[in-house]
Amino acid sequence: MSAVATILIGVAAKVGAPIVKNLLQEHLGGTAGQVGGALIDAIAEKAGVPPEQLESVPQPELERIVAEVEQESPQLIEALLESQREANKLMLAEMQKDTGFGWMWRPFGMWLLLSLIGWFAMGRPVVNAILWAVMPGLQIEAGIDWPTFLGIFTIYTGLYMGGNTILRTVKK
Repeated sequence: MSAVATILIGVAAKVGAPIVKNLLQEHLGGTAGQVGGALIDAIAEKAGVPPEQLESVPQPELERIVAEVEQESPQLIEALLESQREANKLMLAEMQKDTGFGWMWRPFGMWLLLSLIGWFAMGRPVVNAILWAVMPGLQIEAGIDWPTFLGIFTIYTGLYMGGNTILRTVKK
């Protein structure tokens, strides 16, 4: 637990803010860390300092701010729960198999690209060897060169498997 959280838990206990105290104790870190982080951000915003500088806020002012946030905690928690609820609905909607092609494009695209790799790497060379043995000079052209195909495959796979990670990295 961070020093800021420890200070805020002590202040919350002192000013009689049990909701803030319990939330900071139970939900700071891990998946539920959004609640603790949101509380610290709310306190820091009211204090007018970044969360890292909450230690420099005078104790009486910090106590007043924690008491204010205690009054707003139910609304803050409700907003976070609603956000999580909507995220869950979106994930469930995406997993519904009866919604048509919406969920199928990803597996279809991945299987298509994997079968094309198999064709380019093994299928076409074997067919070309057989054709060359039967009729010298007869070959199947690929239609696309390897670097172009691998570029398309890399972009698709990157977005399919790591697009969110890339977006988060770019935002920072």
